[in-house]
Amino acid sequence: MTLSAAPAAGRSSWKTPPATQSRYSNPANSPTPLLWTKQLQMGGTMPGLHEFSLDGKTAIVTGAGQGIGKGIALALAEAGADVVVAGITVADRSRSEADLEATADEIRLLGRSALPVVTDARDATDVQALIDAALAEFDSLDIMVNNAGGSFYARFPDISEGGFEAIVRNNLKSTFLCCQAAGAVMRERETGVIINLSSGAAFSGSIAQPVYAATKAGITNLTQTLAAEFAPHVRVVALAPGLTDTVGMRAGYGDEAEARVAAQAQTMAAKRLATPRDMGLACVFLASDAASYVSGITLRVDGGGRAADD
Repeated sequence: MTLSAAPAAGRSSWKTPPATQSRYSNPANSPTPLLWTKQLQMGGTMPGLHEFSLDGKTAIVTGAGQGIGKGIALALAEAGADVVVAGITVADRSRSEADLEATADEIRLLGRSALPVVTDARDATDVQALIDAALAEFDSLDIMVNNAGGSFYARFPDISEGGFEAIVRNNLKSTFLCCQAAGAVMRERETGVIINLSSGAAFSGSIAQPVYAATKAGITNLTQTLAAEFAPHVRVVALAPGLTDTVGMRAGYGDEAEARVAAQAQTMAAKRLATPRDMGLACVFLASDAASYVSGITLRVDGGGRAADD
């Protein structure tokens, strides 16, 4: 189901140079600190920073109705991208529509175009419809952010076969389907970036969410494989958020939210939790030409992780 969208009219036609053709690929063209200083003194900007711009690009972000996905969608729009915001709340479809439309409205306030599309990323037909909607609206697909997923808390002995399969579908299958559909378009057009959402749990495991941790480790490994297979024209990277302060997390904590967030912050090296915007800014870098030589990695954005025990 596709909701109302802002018109694409007025969209910038400027395109950043292909990642393989940066003007700084030749060392002779690289600016020196002295040239940077002179340009800054003249009121200009540092040479090369245009490579962080996403102006003229189209992004799809799944799970964009709230939380980390919303933070990513808004940051990409701030950097200049038009954004297709996708997602679904399985238990309440009307909530999906409202959440996606709210994200789209905020993107439009930033001066970019937005297209909200209710999408179940676990379903191949829905995923293909999402890709088709993006191409029909914007005629391009430059950035694919696979953020949709989910989990529940349960110790390993208590997880049923159905629960195991649900988490695998939510996280690993959805990422697989979106990589396959978006990758086909990007490889044909010889351009694009896929950003998969992993987790710090992919590296440390999780007693409270063991299957979730396993699926995120699978996403990290899939990212490495696809980076090699989709090269040289399409980059594939992953982002591993640390514990992130979201509305959904606080809602789950109920009346204890403030106290629990404060206590968790003290266990972190940075003495705070991550924010959705932290993840959005990291995605702007990964999606931009500034990261043109970055592929196959999983970028951990966790403030240094949990502090060592005193």
